[in-house]
Amino acid sequence: MTWVKDGLRQQHERRNTEWQETQIAVNPPEQSFKWQPTWDRINATIKDDLQEFNDARGAQFQPSWGDLRVQVIPKQQPFDTAILEMDEQTGTIILTCPIDHPGLPRRGTFKISGEHISSQGDFVGEPKPPTEPMTPAEFSEFVLKPLLFPVD
Repeated sequence: MTWVKDGLRQQHERRNTEWQETQIAVNPPEQSFKWQPTWDRINATIKDDLQEFNDARGAQFQPSWGDLRVQVIPKQQPFDTAILEMDEQTGTIILTCPIDHPGLPRRGTFKISGEHISSQGDFVGEPKPPTEPMTPAEFSEFVLKPLLFPVD
Protein backbone atom coordinates (compact mmCIF):
# COMPACT_ATOMS: atom_id res chain seq x y z
CA MET A 1 0.00 0.00 0.00
CA THR A 2 1.38 3.42 -0.89
CA TRP A 3 1.58 6.39 1.44
CA VAL A 4 -1.20 8.07 -0.55
CA LYS A 5 -3.54 5.12 -0.03
CA ASP A 6 -2.61 4.98 3.67
CA GLY A 7 -3.38 8.69 4.04
CA LEU A 8 -6.61 8.36 2.09
CA ARG A 9 -7.75 5.47 4.25
CA GLN A 10 -6.96 7.40 7.42
CA GLN A 11 -8.64 10.55 6.15
CA HIS A 12 -11.66 8.54 5.06
CA GLU A 13 -11.96 6.95 8.48
CA ARG A 14 -11.58 10.33 10.26
CA ARG A 15 -14.08 12.20 8.18
CA ASN A 16 -16.30 9.28 7.14
CA THR A 17 -16.54 10.64 3.60
CA GLU A 18 -17.36 8.81 0.40
CA TRP A 19 -14.60 8.20 -2.10
CA GLN A 20 -15.13 9.43 -5.63
CA GLU A 21 -13.38 8.56 -8.86
CA THR A 22 -12.10 10.91 -11.52
CA GLN A 23 -9.08 11.17 -13.75
CA ILE A 24 -6.68 13.88 -14.74
CA ALA A 25 -4.56 13.92 -17.85
CA VAL A 26 -1.19 15.56 -17.50
CA ASN A 27 1.79 15.14 -19.79
CA PRO A 28 5.05 16.69 -18.60
CA PRO A 29 6.95 18.51 -21.33
CA GLU A 30 10.14 17.12 -22.82
CA GLN A 31 13.40 18.59 -21.49
CA SER A 32 17.04 17.95 -22.21
CA PHE A 33 19.57 18.69 -19.50
CA LYS A 34 22.00 16.75 -17.34
CA TRP A 35 19.49 15.94 -14.59
CA GLN A 36 16.72 14.96 -17.04
CA PRO A 37 16.24 11.31 -15.96
CA THR A 38 15.80 12.16 -12.27
CA TRP A 39 13.68 15.24 -13.03
CA ASP A 40 11.47 13.06 -15.28
CA ARG A 41 11.05 10.50 -12.47
CA ILE A 42 10.11 13.28 -10.01
CA ASN A 43 7.52 14.59 -12.47
CA ALA A 44 6.11 11.12 -13.18
CA THR A 45 5.90 10.27 -9.49
CA ILE A 46 4.12 13.53 -8.62
CA LYS A 47 1.71 12.92 -11.50
CA ASP A 48 1.05 9.33 -10.34
CA ASP A 49 0.58 10.34 -6.69
CA LEU A 50 -1.85 13.12 -7.63
CA GLN A 51 -3.69 10.79 -10.02
CA GLU A 52 -4.10 8.21 -7.25
CA PHE A 53 -5.38 10.85 -4.82
CA ASN A 54 -7.74 12.46 -7.34
CA ASP A 55 -9.06 9.06 -8.46
CA ALA A 56 -10.03 8.29 -4.89
CA ARG A 57 -11.29 11.71 -3.79
CA GLY A 58 -12.36 13.53 -6.90
CA ALA A 59 -10.29 16.07 -8.78
CA GLN A 60 -9.07 18.13 -5.83
CA PHE A 61 -5.62 19.04 -7.14
CA GLN A 62 -4.55 20.09 -10.61
CA PRO A 63 -0.88 19.88 -11.55
CA SER A 64 0.58 22.29 -14.07
CA TRP A 65 3.83 21.70 -15.91
CA GLY A 66 6.13 24.26 -17.50
CA ASP A 67 9.58 23.90 -19.03
CA LEU A 68 11.40 23.55 -15.71
CA ARG A 69 8.50 23.99 -13.32
CA VAL A 70 5.81 21.91 -11.63
CA GLN A 71 2.94 23.52 -9.76
CA VAL A 72 0.30 21.67 -7.71
CA ILE A 73 -2.84 23.77 -7.45
CA PRO A 74 -5.73 22.91 -5.10
CA LYS A 75 -9.29 23.32 -6.37
CA GLN A 76 -10.72 24.13 -2.93
CA GLN A 77 -9.57 25.50 0.41
CA PRO A 78 -7.05 25.48 1.84
CA PHE A 79 -5.34 26.98 -1.20
CA ASP A 80 -1.88 25.79 -0.21
CA THR A 81 0.24 25.21 -3.30
CA ALA A 82 3.51 23.47 -4.13
CA ILE A 83 5.85 24.91 -6.75
CA LEU A 84 8.99 23.13 -7.93
CA GLU A 85 11.43 25.03 -10.14
CA MET A 86 14.54 23.43 -11.67
CA ASP A 87 17.77 25.29 -12.34
CA GLU A 88 19.10 23.28 -15.27
CA GLN A 89 22.62 24.69 -14.89
CA THR A 90 23.13 23.53 -11.29
CA GLY A 91 20.65 20.67 -10.85
CA THR A 92 19.00 22.59 -8.03
CA ILE A 93 15.28 22.34 -7.31
CA ILE A 94 13.66 25.28 -5.55
CA LEU A 95 10.58 24.21 -3.58
CA THR A 96 8.11 26.91 -2.55
CA CYS A 97 4.81 26.10 -0.82
CA PRO A 98 2.75 29.29 -0.43
CA ILE A 99 -0.15 29.10 2.03
CA ASP A 100 -3.40 31.05 2.28
CA HIS A 101 -3.62 31.07 6.07
CA PRO A 102 -1.48 32.28 8.97
CA GLY A 103 1.65 30.27 9.49
CA LEU A 104 5.04 29.60 8.00
CA PRO A 105 5.15 28.56 4.33
CA ARG A 106 7.50 25.73 3.35
CA ARG A 107 10.49 26.53 1.16
CA GLY A 108 14.01 25.40 0.47
CA THR A 109 16.46 24.16 -2.12
CA PHE A 110 17.29 20.59 -3.10
CA LYS A 111 20.10 19.24 -5.27
CA ILE A 112 19.78 16.39 -7.73
CA SER A 113 22.77 14.11 -7.52
CA GLY A 114 22.52 11.03 -9.71
CA GLU A 115 19.19 9.40 -8.89
CA HIS A 116 18.72 11.13 -5.53
CA ILE A 117 17.55 14.48 -4.22
CA SER A 118 19.13 16.08 -1.15
CA SER A 119 18.13 19.08 0.94
CA GLN A 120 20.66 21.91 0.85
CA GLY A 121 20.08 22.68 4.53
CA ASP A 122 18.12 25.89 4.05
CA PHE A 123 14.62 24.46 4.46
CA VAL A 124 12.02 26.53 6.31
CA GLY A 125 8.70 25.12 7.52
CA GLU A 126 7.37 21.77 8.59
CA PRO A 127 7.79 18.94 8.08
CA LYS A 128 11.53 19.14 7.63
CA PRO A 129 13.16 17.12 4.85
CA PRO A 130 15.09 14.01 5.80
CA THR A 131 18.84 14.35 6.27
CA GLU A 132 19.48 11.40 3.94
CA PRO A 133 19.10 11.75 0.14
CA MET A 134 15.61 10.95 -1.18
CA THR A 135 14.48 8.94 -4.18
CA PRO A 136 12.04 10.65 -6.57
CA ALA A 137 9.19 8.73 -4.86
CA GLU A 138 10.31 9.87 -1.39
CA PHE A 139 10.71 13.44 -2.64
CA SER A 140 7.19 13.40 -4.10
CA GLU A 141 5.82 12.21 -0.77
CA PHE A 142 7.78 14.91 1.08
CA VAL A 143 6.38 17.62 -1.22
CA LEU A 144 2.78 16.39 -1.51
CA LYS A 145 1.87 14.82 1.85
CA PRO A 146 1.35 18.15 3.71
CA LEU A 147 -0.89 19.35 0.84
CA LEU A 148 -2.94 16.18 0.42
CA PHE A 149 -3.26 15.42 4.13
CA PRO A 150 -3.00 18.68 6.08
CA VAL A 151 -2.92 18.46 9.83
CA ASP A 152 -6.31 19.50 11.19
